[in-house]
Amino acid sequence: MFIRIQIMSGLLLALAASGFTQGKPDFSGEWTMNRQASTLSPAAAAIQRGDVRIEHHDPTFRYKAVLKSETDSVQYEFELQTDGHEVVGTQQGMTTASSLRWEGEALVLSSRIQRPNGEMKIVFRYELLDAGLRLRAVEQIRGAGRDQDNVWIFERR
Repeated sequence: MFIRIQIMSGLLLALAASGFTQGKPDFSGEWTMNRQASTLSPAAAAIQRGDVRIEHHDPTFRYKAVLKSETDSVQYEFELQTDGHEVVGTQQGMTTASSLRWEGEALVLSSRIQRPNGEMKIVFRYELLDAGLRLRAVEQIRGAGRDQDNVWIFERR
């Protein structure tokens, strides 16, 4: 009986160490866009390549992206806590309210941007796929004449 308890304890410790019992994934890493696997709306279709760097030490989530077309590039970055608390700020004359929260094993970023031509809402749902080798970012943009639905796929470097 004592040997059986030791074996079970050893198995449980091994599972815990392997991350099997881990509740929330760690999105940290360097990611490269897989354009062929991504599904982009006409407004984003010019993007041909991109790189993302994530530093995730829950609850802190730092995200930095560079997306490139043949003639232009888009760069953005943010840092938020995963507690769902809304952070409000002003940049380039626009007010932005953003929050990041867990939905199961996915992180959901919600932003409202007050622009001169109206409010725009952006939602990203970040998920790890294929045992953490792929990052999927499902994006929905609504408002200010910029409605879009995009699925961005990134491969771990």
